[in-house]
Parts: sequence; structure tokens; C-alpha cells
Amino acid sequence: MGHSRILTIIGLMVGFVAPGVAVAGSPSPSLHGDMLPRSAVMHPAPSAKASDWQADIRQHAQRLIDAGFFPGMSLAVTRGDQVVYVGSFGIADVDSGRRVDDHTRFYIASTTKALTATAVVLRASRGALQLDAPVTRYLRNLEFKAPLQADAITLRDLLSMTDGIDDCLPVVFRTAFTGVFTQPGLMALMKQCGPAKTGRAFDYRNLPYHLLGMVLAPAAANGWKAVVRADVLVPLGMDETSARLSTLDPGQIAMPHEATGDGFMRIRLGKVDANLHAAGGYFTTARDLARFVAVHAADGMLDGQRIFPAGVLASTQARHADQDHDFGPYHRFGWGFGWDLGTFEGHTLVHRFGSFAGYRSHVSFMPDTRIGVVVLVNGMAEPFAADDLADYIYDRLNGTPSVADTRYARAFKQSGQRKARYAEHLRKQQAIQRARQQQPLAHPLAAYAGRYANPQLGTMAWRVTDDHLDVSIGAAQSRASIYAAAKNQMRVELTGSGEVVTFRFPSATGPADSLKYSGYRFERQ
Repeated sequence: MGHSRILTIIGLMVGFVAPGVAVAGSPSPSLHGDMLPRSAVMHPAPSAKASDWQADIRQHAQRLIDAGFFPGMSLAVTRGDQVVYVGSFGIADVDSGRRVDDHTRFYIASTTKALTATAVVLRASRGALQLDAPVTRYLRNLEFKAPLQADAITLRDLLSMTDGIDDCLPVVFRTAFTGVFTQPGLMALMKQCGPAKTGRAFDYRNLPYHLLGMVLAPAAANGWKAVVRADVLVPLGMDETSARLSTLDPGQIAMPHEATGDGFMRIRLGKVDANLHAAGGYFTTARDLARFVAVHAADGMLDGQRIFPAGVLASTQARHADQDHDFGPYHRFGWGFGWDLGTFEGHTLVHRFGSFAGYRSHVSFMPDTRIGVVVLVNGMAEPFAADDLADYIYDRLNGTPSVADTRYARAFKQSGQRKARYAEHLRKQQAIQRARQQQPLAHPLAAYAGRYANPQLGTMAWRVTDDHLDVSIGAAQSRASIYAAAKNQMRVELTGSGEVVTFRFPSATGPADSLKYSGYRFERQ
């Protein structure tokens, strides 16, 4: 298992990475000064009666919940510079039965990149940053492995992900999962990061936006949070959006869930303040995030007021790099600053999705119709059903109800078929895992327990709990299970999906002296 495996798990490409299943090889398959009323249904769309299209959206959203696609969901629709609909459905926590409401916060993972990019271009519009300046103007001690020269990389390169830096796994692992880092420590780690194999071609990953977060606040780790709050959240009245989980009541959070093949179960919330980062750092509500979508779709206007200068937000939606691949029903042809650019039903779709263990976010808008959609879920039995609902909303508001219903019925059937296949896949994986637990280990559990350190990734702590092993590395924690007993291999989910750890025993008796995780060797301490 090498770098590519864990980078897939990290969610650098939003896709069907199912927590708790495949373990080796390729994976299976987001404040003050409100500017509009905080009601569940706000300004009606000017071209349709609210009692028609809003009722249709509610019906189709509830149908997804009833069919078991998601435990809970919150969605919002924008038109022009207004939020025109907000709805909440299902369960925020299956253990307590607590329901989702319009105040429930969901984690939005990589959708955060759009917020970070917005803060950067707003600062640039005021002259506080220069997009064509080298990143070393703001991070003076930044160095990479030769022949990569930090002073040849500009902020524009980082925004467009054409910076040419490799995956830099230790930086991403510490910022996105363990939360164990300091600003100087990250700078030291980046000295080991070299040029990407893809050169200066567009390459989607978290690292460029981690660097942009540091540029926004060079003097303090996680200082970018205060900058984005001041420059983006406060002007938009996004008072339900936070990159500090400690400020939220647990009763306000949609807890993460994973599909079991027969429903959903709660899983551990893998986020704390320390690992909420500039490429994936926010908990928010659908109605708050819809304000961000509306102001982008209306080029700086929100609810009849100019919030940001004309042209600034539009610059983030221009094509700054090329893509050429399909994501579900969308063909992605380009990348802006923090946004994917794609096509759907003849329209350009500006979008930024997010995925992390137990969460999925769909955030998009059409520049020509200025309609936008936010769909947030806290678990999924089929990953593209959230997109299907967004597609229905676009069809319904751009076209006619009969056409939208016909297309959605077809999509609902196809999603149901994918859901059934995935449920069967889960049941097979669960049977395999149960069988693996019957394999006898060559050593007692205590021989695997202990602390193991790697200078790049940090220190793992393994401990015996009852009849199993638990492992933690900073905020990342997992129960371990047997993967291949004869090879002394354990299966963990430190990054939200299955990973293999191989222990090395120097003798038939005595403890392990090291382990290998994601291609990195950890030595017993």
C-alpha cells in the first residue's frame, strides 16, 4: 500500500470511497448581520408558484430518505441573489433519533476550497495579496526538494492547482487527519516534497489550498480561519458556519454514518478543531451555504445588496486550468479558483463537492440561469443520489415539471440499482471481515501494542482493549481488526476507509519492533 492509496482515502477526488470496505489496492467505487429572514421557506421563485415547485422538491427529497439513500439531509435552492428554499429531512443521529432541522450543521469537506479561494481573491482585489507574486513573498522560509523551486510558484498557480508540487502526503496527513502539526513543522516537512510527476498540469489535491491557508495567515497555524470568517462569513451573515468544532453544541451537528447494507450506523466523528483545514474545514447549514452560492451566482450581490465588488467573484469561475473527465452526470472541462467547471444538460455548472467519512456535500450553480443548489447529507448508501436530487431541481426550475419528473424517475431507478449492488458488496465485505477475525495471530495482542514513531507522519499508539487493538495518531483513531494473520497485518480506518498495517517481528517471541503504514516505516519507541 503506497501513497496513492491513502491519497484516495483522503478524499482529494470526491468519489465513491466507501468507509469500512476495501482495504488494499484501489477503493470501491464548509457572522453576524443577517440579510434575509431565517425561515425555512424564503423568497419564492419569480417564475413558479411556491406551492408547486417547492412541494415537488420536498416530495422527491423525502422519497430519498424513505428509500434509505441517506440518514439525513438538508438542502437549499437559490435564484439570482436570493435564497428561495430551504428544507431539512431525516435523522441527524440514528442513535438518539435526533432529527435534522434547518439549524443542523454538516461537515462539507472539500467544498471548503471555494471559501478559501474566495478569501484569497478578495484580499487580492484590495491589494493585500498579489496573485502573480511568488508564494515565497508570503512564506519566506518555504522550500521544496530540488529541483522544485518555491519562488517559481505563484498564488495563481496554487489557486489553479497548476503548481507542480507532488502529493506531499505527510503535510496532508497531519493537517487533514491527525491535527498534530505546527506552522514551522509543516514548513520543515515541505522540504521533502518534490516536483509532481504530472508537471504543471492541473492536479487536484489538498496541498495547494493548505499553502493558501498559510498565505492568508503566515504567523499562526490555523490563522486562516479568522481571515475567512472576517472576509467572507461575516459579510454574508453566515453565522451558522464554523471551522471551530469546539464552538458547536453536539446537538447542532449532523453526526456521520456509514451504510451497513441494511441501513445506517453511527461512526466516529473524525474531526476536531486541529484537523479542520483550509482545504476541508467547515461545518455549516444548507441555508448558510446557500448564501455563499447566491452571492457567487450574482457576482457579489446578495438579497439586493452589493456585498463584494463586481467581477471579483466572477474571476473565480473563469477557466484557469483544463480538466477532461466525467463525474457522475457532469463532464468536468475546467477548474476555476476553488470551483470545478462542468456541463449538465447543455448548461455550465460551477460546482465544488465534498466527501469525508460519513458526509457528502453537493454545492453548485448555473451562471446562465443563476439557479443554485446545496445538498448536504450525513451518510450515503449510494453516492450520486445527492447529485440526482440537484439535477431534478435544475430540471424542475429550468424546464417543465413533466420532463423533470420523467428524468428523475429514471435516475431514481438507476440509483436504486446502484444502491442494491453496493449493499450486496457491503454484505460480502462484512462476511470476509468476519472470516478474517477467525484467523489465529502468531503473537499475543500485547506483542503488537506500544508506541511507534515516524518522523514524517508522527507517533502511533496501539493498545489492547478487551479482545482487540485500538490505534490512535493524534485525532485519528480506529479499532484494528485482523487482515492477514499469517503476515501480521491489521486493518485500520485512520483516514475513514480501510488501510493495512504490517507489523515486523524480529523473533518468534517478544514484541514487534516496527510497523509499515502507507509505505512509511514506524519504529517502536
